Amino acid sequence: MTRDEYFEGLKALAREKRKYHAVRTDSFGLREIRQIYKAEGIRIDPWPLPPKIKAMYMCADGDYSVAVQRALPDEPKLFALAHELKHHYVDQEHIANGVVHCGDYNRNEVIEVGAEVFAAEFIFPEHEFAELVKASGVSTWRPEDVVRLKRGTPAKISYMFVQKRLERLGVVERGAFGAVRFKKLEEQMFGVPFWKARARRRPLGI
Repeated sequence: MTRDEYFEGLKALAREKRKYHAVRTDSFGLREIRQIYKAEGIRIDPWPLPPKIKAMYMCADGDYSVAVQRALPDEPKLFALAHELKHHYVDQEHIANGVVHCGDYNRNEVIEVGAEVFAAEFIFPEHEFAELVKASGVSTWRPEDVVRLKRGTPAKISYMFVQKRLERLGVVERGAFGAVRFKKLEEQMFGVPFWKARARRRPLGI
């Protein structure tokens, strides 16, 4: 099996599991993925993992769990939990036998990239994203266009997710927006979110 065939198979699996769990892009978030974890018999354990590891899948003797960084924002946490679902569906035998160590990206690059491919398709199928890009009418993408696209997406995704998808679709060059601070740009374009503005005004000690 080639690398591309492996990834395409994982996208097909993600779509199959989306259908099985009745996942809807516009209403899929942490609550919904926790319900999937419960249905799959996987325990979620918030854990102070090393900074470079967002989550880690573990399995032994029929016990399945995922350790996840406590401090992760919602969007990266959702992606990390979807990433670990791939390991549960595809890699658990190798992980249980010690052949694959979840989180060891350098040793298992194809397996870990495959988990990213699965997670992206599970959260926001590529064809739905492509339709959104087409509907935007943008031909030459600027950082401001990325912000508008992100704000208009029905999925709970990060700016990194949007950048990688645009790169994959070939509408922007790889790394084209690597230096852009998108959250800061979004605040400049649309103002500071109410919850953040309120936090900034809150007196110390309250």
